[in-house]
Amino acid sequence: MKWSIDFKGVLSPFGILGAMFQKPNTIAYPSVKKELVTGYRGFHTNLLATCIGCANCQDVCMNEAIDMIKIDEVYNEKNASQCIPRIDYGRCCWCSLCTDVCPPHSLKLEEECIGISKYASDFLYLPKNK
Repeated sequence: MKWSIDFKGVLSPFGILGAMFQKPNTIAYPSVKKELVTGYRGFHTNLLATCIGCANCQDVCMNEAIDMIKIDEVYNEKNASQCIPRIDYGRCCWCSLCTDVCPPHSLKLEEECIGISKYASDFLYLPKNK
């Protein structure tokens, strides 16, 4: 039996060195932000001046991600219940049904979508007042 060196097998691990000089296929997120498409479903905004506290958004939410909480300030005189929606982003699936059934169209989805936290309670979110 004759012994021979397998040069292809010995040199193949060094082929990865060529990848060090190639352009990466991913984006460097903090420094380069990707453009969002129009109509992207991000965080909720609520125009409190027109919100009537009807709780339609809570009723239609299939994941039970929306609950109505009582507020002390009066933003709208037509809001007799003085309640506004609070969204649990741990349960929300961004289906946008809540925005579809909002009678005064005060609840909308904006394009901002980054939310990172190690605490689950940080995902209970009051929609921004636009």
